[in-house]
Amino acid sequence: MNTSRAHRRGALALALTMTIALSACGGGDTATDTDGGASVQEESPEETTDAATEEMTEEATTEMTEEETETSATDTSATESSSEAAGQDGGDADLVAAALAAITAAEQETGGTAYGLDDADGNGAWEVDVRVDDRSVEVQVGPDGTVGRTEDDDLDGDDAAGLDAAQISLGEAVEAALAEVDGRLDDASLEEEDGEHFFEVSVDRTSSGDDVDVLVDVQNGDVVRTDS
Repeated sequence: MNTSRAHRRGALALALTMTIALSACGGGDTATDTDGGASVQEESPEETTDAATEEMTEEATTEMTEEETETSATDTSATESSSEAAGQDGGDADLVAAALAAITAAEQETGGTAYGLDDADGNGAWEVDVRVDDRSVEVQVGPDGTVGRTEDDDLDGDDAAGLDAAQISLGEAVEAALAEVDGRLDDASLEEEDGEHFFEVSVDRTSSGDDVDVLVDVQNGDVVRTDS
């Protein structure tokens, strides 16, 4: 409540008190017109008091209702903003959890080692590349974690070399990248540069919406660099 509104309420309260006091002392009077012989009924102090009291009460009630409405609108706006922010953070966390669960499901299904991850169609399904002996198996995992189709392919020589050198898992590389860059996970794969092997994790940056590639060392899990 602001200062001017508080002063107005104080004035209304004082006026009501004085009005009630006057009503206790007042009474109805009838005046007679001695010239014309007709009597004229004057409005009694009590009736005047009742009208004034009713008007003041209505004004005070209206003022209180307006203030409560403003307070309610402010509280609702703050709640919606908080919920929206929470909803965004929760969505990213759920996406990462689903991706890590898809990696685990694909490895359990094939008995191999995951090295690639792709957001299949944007509806929560993932395609996971898994090394099984000397071949690559692409495993599709649905939004509920259920393994769908699998498809065999040749294992690339660079991917095989990267997996031989790796001391961390694909899931650990994903977590390291998202700890470095705040955003939405897109995909991950093995990459080779000048004889060095990295997990390259693509992230849609939250602040700008740009795609950022985060290179994570396959041996120690350190973030080597980020490419926008």
